[in-house]
Amino acid sequence: MGGTSFILDAGTLFLLHGVLKLWLPLATVLAYAVAFVANFGLNRKWAFAAEGHVGRQLHRYLYLVAANLVLTVVGVQGLTWLGLPYLVSKVVTSGVVAAINYVAFRLWVFR
Repeated sequence: MGGTSFILDAGTLFLLHGVLKLWLPLATVLAYAVAFVANFGLNRKWAFAAEGHVGRQLHRYLYLVAANLVLTVVGVQGLTWLGLPYLVSKVVTSGVVAAINYVAFRLWVFR
């Protein structure tokens, strides 16, 4: 699920920033939001086969998404300022966020 979300996220980022020249932090937020919608459903049904109250899971997921959004925007922008191309910055940041997410999904969101 993470790979699908990443492709959707990075592809949307490329479209918004690389093609449409939208400001990088705003493009990063919008791309992240697009991937969010797909990611929750895919993780809930297929990755974790979660049962239980979807509202509680969504509530926890939204907290995690907010934290991830901050990490993603800061990570992409920060690594870009350090000289990495923005898509490389996205890959690096996404790897770190994905590792954090897996643990949080398993132990907190979809338990």
